[in-house]
Amino acid sequence: MDAHQISAARLISQGLVGPPPSSPTDTDLSPAGAVVEHLGCVQAQALGGALVSVALRLGPDVTADVAAVRAAIDAGEIVRSWTQRGTIHLTTAKDIGWILGLTGERTMKSTAKRREYFGITDAMLDTAAELATTAIRARGPRTREELLDAFAPIGAGDEYGHARYLITSLALQNIIVQAPMVEGKDDMKYVLTADWVHAPTHLDAEAADHEWMRRFVISHGPVTLDDATRWTGLPKTRMRKAIQAGIDAGEIVSTDIDGTDYVHAPDLEDRLTEWESAAQETMLLPGFDEIILGYKDRSFTLDPANERFVVPGGNGMFKSTVVNGTRARATWKRSPRKRGPRVLVDVFPGESVDLKAVESVSDTHPAFA
Repeated sequence: MDAHQISAARLISQGLVGPPPSSPTDTDLSPAGAVVEHLGCVQAQALGGALVSVALRLGPDVTADVAAVRAAIDAGEIVRSWTQRGTIHLTTAKDIGWILGLTGERTMKSTAKRREYFGITDAMLDTAAELATTAIRARGPRTREELLDAFAPIGAGDEYGHARYLITSLALQNIIVQAPMVEGKDDMKYVLTADWVHAPTHLDAEAADHEWMRRFVISHGPVTLDDATRWTGLPKTRMRKAIQAGIDAGEIVSTDIDGTDYVHAPDLEDRLTEWESAAQETMLLPGFDEIILGYKDRSFTLDPANERFVVPGGNGMFKSTVVNGTRARATWKRSPRKRGPRVLVDVFPGESVDLKAVESVSDTHPAFA
């Protein structure tokens, strides 16, 4: 494998090309649940886009629409929470506990001054937990607005930051988690983790580090140690140890690509031989897709000179991308018009995009279902 093949290899690892991912723990999950378990965590600031990202990886033998993903969420397989880097992700319900065991306390410490700024004390969080428990057990899953109504005795909702840090703090402590879906909307309700997650997986810290790295490397490889550290938000020393444990166990392999150490699944080069040509085809990816956001160095798929078109003003909001020949070459959005092209494309300077191919992809794309 050389550097020119890294983007294709990542598309294959992530399940955007080739067979859909299977459960890495041989768990009896739906195809959508298996995709999320395979990826470990799926960036989900824009929930509608995250549902599409999962649907795109379901493979040709499963109806590639967001309804299957919504059903897996409603069935209790997939949840949404602030799993890493203070950012909200989809993950499997059974794994949310050990993932937050790695990251929750770290994030709570890093946001302590923000809570203090908004006047949130430990006593207030304890009261919020009691109010959430009472409201959810009495009336079932609560929307964000309904949860804030329950927090009225402690003044939640008076200020955006106050409400935000009350909710995220309870989530980081794994007291509440987002599930199921709000009917007819790209939004989720809040439930009590202890009541919603019936069979949590229990791992100690070392085993959890190992498992998270195993999944990240297999689902995102080839990756570097820096990619892993950035994705998890955990210390480099711990991630290096976890990666080495995976190599020693034969679960992942290390390779040198143009003088840089990468790790990936043992069979990735064989799959690359089989599926590299398919990886050249046109794809329409939603904003925040893992193929763009899952790496510290995303230059193999997105030229750094074009990042400003994907993230205008560096504001953290990622536009949807057209990928062709394994490279992001444009951004896209659905046309509001009833006639004419269904996809509006903004091509990057110096790039070209086959608009007929884009329209053809939209025919079976889950974002247009």
